Amino acid sequence: MLAYIFLVGLPLLGLAGILKSGRGLKAPFSVDGAWKIEASAPSASPCGNLLSSISNAPLSISQSGKSLVVTVSGGTKTATGTLDGKIINAQFAGADQSSACGDGSLALSATLDPLAEPRTLSGTLSVEGCASCAPLAFRAVRQPKAPGNTR
Repeated sequence: MLAYIFLVGLPLLGLAGILKSGRGLKAPFSVDGAWKIEASAPSASPCGNLLSSISNAPLSISQSGKSLVVTVSGGTKTATGTLDGKIINAQFAGADQSSACGDGSLALSATLDPLAEPRTLSGTLSVEGCASCAPLAFRAVRQPKAPGNTR
């Protein structure tokens, strides 16, 4: 009887405690996939070409929980980022070494609209350390997954 309590009862009590403590956990919103950026033309500035090249490029986001890998320009510019609720932040370190202002690092900050169908992101792209470069406002629309894609 004592062996039964230790081998069955205690593991069941532990399982019940784990399930009760995880009851309040919520999965993060899904942002994984391809996104199409819609942005206005960047203002004339030292980094206008860099922002323009990003604003016309496809955006791809890979997600694992709250951690993101954001890729633009067909994989030539990659950043790690985070998803905090509905807010996405990513930093492209040294995205443009020829930048006339700052170190060429780009910052992406966006807010997810999880209720829109398809989902949308609204945010800004800015060049870090360059006050003369105005941030570029953008909107991105999630592209539908290809048929048969079970990923």
